[in-house]
Amino acid sequence: MKRALAVPAALLTLGLASEAHADYEVWLWSENRVPIVRTDKPTFPRIDLRVYAESRMNGRSGGLHQSFLRAGPLFFLTDFLFVGVQGTIYADRLPTGAFAQEARFEFEPNFFGRIGDFTWNDRNRFEARFRDTETRYRYRNQLRINYAPKGAKWIPFVWNELLVDLSGLGLNQNRALIGLARMLSPQTRLDAGFMLRSREDASGWTHDRVFFMALFFDVQPPGK
Repeated sequence: MKRALAVPAALLTLGLASEAHADYEVWLWSENRVPIVRTDKPTFPRIDLRVYAESRMNGRSGGLHQSFLRAGPLFFLTDFLFVGVQGTIYADRLPTGAFAQEARFEFEPNFFGRIGDFTWNDRNRFEARFRDTETRYRYRNQLRINYAPKGAKWIPFVWNELLVDLSGLGLNQNRALIGLARMLSPQTRLDAGFMLRSREDASGWTHDRVFFMALFFDVQPPGK
């Protein structure tokens, strides 16, 4: 477990030592999980509706660069696996200043569990990405590890995400993050952290520094 925690931290340290092509970004996320079918524990036959919004801002775009809206059901199949099936509308700013739109279909198996005081989630997302000019396919894997003793209010965490373009580009992005979560209530969590995002472009690998903040709501059924 200690070795797993050390990998993203080492990547962050390496990125801070390199200034080539670096940009600074702010990513803001919000995720709501609304109950459709609920169980006492996160297992079958629980079904949630996920509604997710995200905005990304950076210097090279002079402000808003990307915006996302994602929605779809989460099916809990066991006490260690849920699967998301969702659609996403995404827009990003082109060098001209105009925004281009992309629609995505996503299939997302998530494995999760607890080992002592640590919890973990392994997210596997398969994307079909539709634009006017082309359709591309991508696989993403994000492993998140939290130091979360039962009842903890402050939760340190790390995650690392690999992005692999399945339409010919291969591995062309990695995101390593270290952060701290605060449980605002049993259903509400605020995450904040610092990310090194490495992405391949025409000139080679570019390393962006990202401030990240996310608000997570797990809406409870009436009467709970």
